[in-house]
Amino acid sequence: MKLYLKPGGLLNRTARRGKREASAALLTKRQTFFYLLGVVWMFLSYWSVELYASRYLDPEGDAGLMFGFIWALLLTAIALALPRWIGKVVYGLSFYFFAIFAGVQCGYYAIFTRMMWIGDIRYAGEGGAFMGDVLGMFSTSWWCATAAVMIGGCIGCFLVPRGPRPARLRAACLLAAFSAAVGLFSYPVTQFRADGDTWGANNEYRRAMSQEGIYETMYDAHLLYQFCGIYQTTAKDVWEHNLYPHTFHYHRQVEGRAQELEALFAARPAHRENDMTGIFAGKNVVLVLMESIDDWLITEEDTPTLWRMKEEGIDFTNFYTPGYGSVRTFNTEFCVNTGSYLPTNGQYAFDYCTNDFSSSMPWQFRALGYSTQAFHYNDVTFYNRGVMEPAMGYEAYNSYMNFGMVGDALLSDTGVFENEVLMEKFFHGEEGQEYTGFFNFIISRNAHMTYTYDETLSRFALGQYPAYQGSSGHEEVDCLRAKARCCDDLFKYLLRTLEENGHLEDTVIIAFTDHYVYGMLDQERLRAESGVGEDTPLLVEKTPCIIWAADGPSMEVTKTCATADLLPTVLNLFGIDNGYIYLGRDIFDPDYPGYAVFADQSWINDQALCTGGHIDLVFDGQEPPTDEEKETMRYTAGKFVHMNNLILESDYYRRFNASREAEVTHPA
Repeated sequence: MKLYLKPGGLLNRTARRGKREASAALLTKRQTFFYLLGVVWMFLSYWSVELYASRYLDPEGDAGLMFGFIWALLLTAIALALPRWIGKVVYGLSFYFFAIFAGVQCGYYAIFTRMMWIGDIRYAGEGGAFMGDVLGMFSTSWWCATAAVMIGGCIGCFLVPRGPRPARLRAACLLAAFSAAVGLFSYPVTQFRADGDTWGANNEYRRAMSQEGIYETMYDAHLLYQFCGIYQTTAKDVWEHNLYPHTFHYHRQVEGRAQELEALFAARPAHRENDMTGIFAGKNVVLVLMESIDDWLITEEDTPTLWRMKEEGIDFTNFYTPGYGSVRTFNTEFCVNTGSYLPTNGQYAFDYCTNDFSSSMPWQFRALGYSTQAFHYNDVTFYNRGVMEPAMGYEAYNSYMNFGMVGDALLSDTGVFENEVLMEKFFHGEEGQEYTGFFNFIISRNAHMTYTYDETLSRFALGQYPAYQGSSGHEEVDCLRAKARCCDDLFKYLLRTLEENGHLEDTVIIAFTDHYVYGMLDQERLRAESGVGEDTPLLVEKTPCIIWAADGPSMEVTKTCATADLLPTVLNLFGIDNGYIYLGRDIFDPDYPGYAVFADQSWINDQALCTGGHIDLVFDGQEPPTDEEKETMRYTAGKFVHMNNLILESDYYRRFNASREAEVTHPA
């Protein structure tokens, strides 16, 4: 009897398997060099992302590079331990995730000298219209280095080693991955121990400013990066801000932090009435956000109306607009209205639209019977204003686009005063309602970036005021001055409209800027115009703030103050006492020394400027702060940033109001 074997039978399969194994073994011997090349390339491509980031993000020391080295080992080992095609996919996805985010961080830092959290990318839609202008601000070296890193990753995908993954190789890769993971947990501890000797262990502020404090609290992305590099920063960001908040432990932690916040407010001195308390009580209010109007742009020649208001009104000459979060305009807009900056901990401000904002400026005036309206050219989706403005207390956000305004009417901030429907809402609020006064918020547009002759707003401004083109010998300065003149027209029209409607004598105008002119490409010229040296760049954050009334006081306020102080100050001027439970303080309160705190815990007061825990500048005529004064201010700055994040995170004002209502309903 003959034995016939069908194709694919047992013997054939055994023979084919043996043939494949022999071929694989032969292939491995022939391709050893290329196999090792692939392994080395994968590792170096991962590490090149860390090296690339270190070129642009100003790291301190070599700790970040060591973190990057460990991460490169971990990711390479994981990719090699997996079957080839799965490993290729894991390599490609992980490499480009970190590489793209590193590129975004480097570009963002080059413009704003700050880093963002992953969650902040959700704000990118608001800046989409200016993306071309922003990309034009990146240096040639950034483009070349970014392209090189991306190409390196593409080559790495091609070089992921072919061939089998023997059990022995996989075991070695898993051991390397495990060792790297242990290193990521143990390496920070060794750094904390060394750094602890520098900062000490007893002072609370020093613990916050130490590497361990920065690593644990994560209040600033760039400070975290300076210690642990781009990989570790990104990984902690993903966990702390995107995964951990969905856990039960996080919500229990928030409850504890809310109690901590209440204790911090209780420890502050109570507000003291002063000579300015209630001087504007009963008057109407027009709140104006002046887009990008820097202090050096307000001159008698270029902005005659604002100059006059500055001379006749309350002029805050040391007013700062610190940048919190990753969007500048809405950060200031939100802070002036609510008293708190955007969170620095990677949380998305718009996620808090259901918070209780009843302590905001518009809500406080609305409670007195005022109409509250917001006006701007952009649509309701921009910065989610259609939701956020009502949440902050405005009865309506009025986009000019929805009221038949087109063309030049959208380019000029004065168009609102020529629209009958909008003016009806401006002076009389919502139809069918009875009001005791009006509180209106105008967001200007004219001075927005960029500042080139061919940009849309620049063309419009130079069309209105052609004499500015070529007047300074600097294109950006020409455009800025012309745009500032157009913004000044807003105030000229506003004063005229108030007078025509019989409200000039009973209305207070509050004008403030969202941020300095960071959109200037020529930063050296910007510093020169601002009178700021290279060693103290934080001083460029000083911007105009003016409060004017026809019968109001004319005074110059030199006390150092900031955006968060404006809300409690306005309430004091109007005699509204709601407990003053705000991050900032009434500028006229004699117990408030005055200061501006920035997101990285840098600070400025009347004496000095401090960055990174070091005094960089002592102002003319001032004595250097003593060690005790420095420690007090450092502690204040740390608590300020911490409290700012907790206010939104814990929905503090809902708790505060609930507690106050309970006291009224059930007094002790």
